[in-house]
Amino acid sequence: MKQTLKVLIYPDPMLKKKALPVENIGSSEIDLIRKMVKTMYVEGGVGLAAPQVGALKRILIASPEAKPGGEIVLINPIILKTSGEHVGPEGCLSLPGISGDVRRAKKIEYAYLDIEGKQQEKQATDFLARIIQHELDHLDGKLLIDRVDFDQRQEILSTYQRL
Repeated sequence: MKQTLKVLIYPDPMLKKKALPVENIGSSEIDLIRKMVKTMYVEGGVGLAAPQVGALKRILIASPEAKPGGEIVLINPIILKTSGEHVGPEGCLSLPGISGDVRRAKKIEYAYLDIEGKQQEKQATDFLARIIQHELDHLDGKLLIDRVDFDQRQEILSTYQRL
């Protein structure tokens, strides 16, 4: 059985669709999560959202240390509160070879279901907060290029077309 999934690449229309809430965490969701984790590491990412692998489910994986075993799984995540601001570089597995400077909250408070279906609330700062916000954008059909200014978007798309 295949252990990794194909990461969808921009401009795949699936990347612009909004993911649906997970109603039940069953064997298919657990299998998807396992394959997403494996795919994220094989592709060299620090985060991955289910829509990036063709599943319109509100599931994201984050691993700020990029070390197997250190990932967190968020199901139906929402941001409750944000504070501070920081502009920093971001890349995206669905836009290979591209990065852009994106304004994000420096600190977030968020809620989600864990893999056992238990409601959790946590805080994240800096890099983890950035990863979660980036992957949450994917759950809402937004990409890195939707978060940069017009000039940077044109430059990114021009570079991307050349690649």
